[in-house]
Parts: sequence; C-alpha cells; structure tokens
Amino acid sequence: MTAMNRRNFLKTAGAGLLGVSAVIADTASSIQSGKYKFSMNLNVSQFGIKADPFEAIRLAKQYGYDSINPMTDVILKYSKPQRDKIAGEMKAAGLKWGPWVVRPFFNIDPRRFAQRLTEVRETAPVLERLGVRRCVTWTMPSSDTFTYRDNFRLHVERSRQMCKLLANYDQRLGIEYIGTKTLVLRWRFPFVRTLREMKELTDEVALQNVGLVLDSWHWYQAGDTEADILTLKNSDVVSVDICDAPAGVAREQMTDSPRKLPCTTGVIDVKSFLSGLVKIGYQGPVGTEPFDNSLSQMSTTRAMTTATNAMKKAFALIP
Repeated sequence: MTAMNRRNFLKTAGAGLLGVSAVIADTASSIQSGKYKFSMNLNVSQFGIKADPFEAIRLAKQYGYDSINPMTDVILKYSKPQRDKIAGEMKAAGLKWGPWVVRPFFNIDPRRFAQRLTEVRETAPVLERLGVRRCVTWTMPSSDTFTYRDNFRLHVERSRQMCKLLANYDQRLGIEYIGTKTLVLRWRFPFVRTLREMKELTDEVALQNVGLVLDSWHWYQAGDTEADILTLKNSDVVSVDICDAPAGVAREQMTDSPRKLPCTTGVIDVKSFLSGLVKIGYQGPVGTEPFDNSLSQMSTTRAMTTATNAMKKAFALIP
C-alpha cells in the first residue's frame, strides 16, 4: 500500500546514493534472468516522485522495471482516449501492471463498508479494461472493539462480499497482514499478525480470487521464516514488497515507519524471503515500501537511482 494511505489510516484508526551509471547500464528486464518468474515493480509514489502514469511508464522502462502500479486516482479522471493511450504505451514498453489499492474495509461501520463497495464498483471496471488484474488491502493486528473470534468472522464475511464483487471484473484481492509489534500492542484485542494466521483467514474465505500480500517487513516483525513461505503456492500470493529495517533498534520497539530500502542495513534477511518466493514459483510483482521521506527530498534521478539500485541488489541475492 502507499505510504500516505497507511499513514492516514493509522491516524484515523487510533545508504547513500550509488552512481547513476550503475543502474542505467542494467536496463534489461529482471524477469529475463531465468532465476525467477516475478517482476520488479515500480510505485513512484513510494519514492516521493511526482509523476503521471505516462512519466511512470517512461521511468520504469529507463530503469529496468517489469511492472508499475496503476495511479488509480489519476486514471479515473482520464478520458477514454487517454486511457487507451496508457494501455498502448504499456504494451509498447513491455510492462505489466502491479496492484491497485482497495481502501481497508474491515473495522468500519456498515454504511462506510457500503461506500467501499461502491468505490470498487466504480473503479474496478475501468482498471479491468486497462488489463489490471490485482488489487491489495490490509488489516490491522489488533482492535479495541472486536475479540479475535468476532474480528475473524467479520473479516471473512466482508472479504467474501468484496471478492465476489471483484470477481465480476477479473480482479484478485491480496490482504496484507501487519506484523509490527508496536501496532499489535496498540489496541486491546490481538488479531491476525502472521503469515500462518492470514492463510487461515483466506482459506476460510474460500474463494479463488483471494490471497495474501507478503511484505518482508511484516514477515520479519512476525518472526516468520522461509519455511512459512514454503507452505504457500504461487496462487496464494497476490503481491509482494521488500524492504529493510533500521539498524540499532530492537524489533519490539520499531514503529511501522520509517523503514529502509532493501539490503541497506542487513537487518531483514531479504535473501531468504526472496528465495522462498522463487521456490513456490511466485509470478507476481515485487516492489518496495521504504516509507522513507528522505527520498522525496531527492531529485527524480537520484531517488530512482538510489531505490532501483537497492532493489537490484536484493534481486541479485537470489541463488
């Protein structure tokens, strides 16, 4: 999910620069390596870059990405000719689409949940016509209102409603579990916060178009391992993000942001995380969510170079 979406939700819910030449020289599609089937995904908003979809396509091609996240709010305002042009440029650039964000719809009242369903009815058909097939949301790891059992029932019921709606537009929904320990303890009743628990939830939903969002940050925070990833299949995973954690801070004391770009501190074992994805044959997007405001202070070239080099360093760890 985007840094701004996460931060706004939490509020309402209670490595130096590497040389430009190093990344420009390596513009071949990462998926062509043969080591893995997933794509290196670009979400320019995570790098603090202000760009429209056409600029995002240009940057993705220039810096060697395989897919990009759709800028849903912008695309919805475009005319049909503009959307057709986006689709044409994506095809010409050889790019795939990453996921779009469905705003969280679990711990809200029925009226607001109905509004979320309406938002999806308006958004999903537009993105379907562009060829977007994945969307993501997230849940919180504790609640002041619902016990674990009641919260589980609520999540299953609403996930089924949302996924049945999304299936009309050929969309798969990935739900991200939040493992950050400081958030687990923020509210009274603990809830899903590990890979295994989220898999239990999606299994209970029992629909083909529901799955997990995996994030190396939450995987690390939850104490998950490569063995946990190996319990999954490619079809279980909708989207993935990788990042690193700040050095010198106890895991139990880390806040959800800021994080670090992958392979910048070595706190999170990104190699094992990605190796697990390779072994299950994951074929979707892999992006990064550093939630790092320092990137927004950089020029577009510097931010893209810094973040892309970190991503490619992580991908290079794959045996």
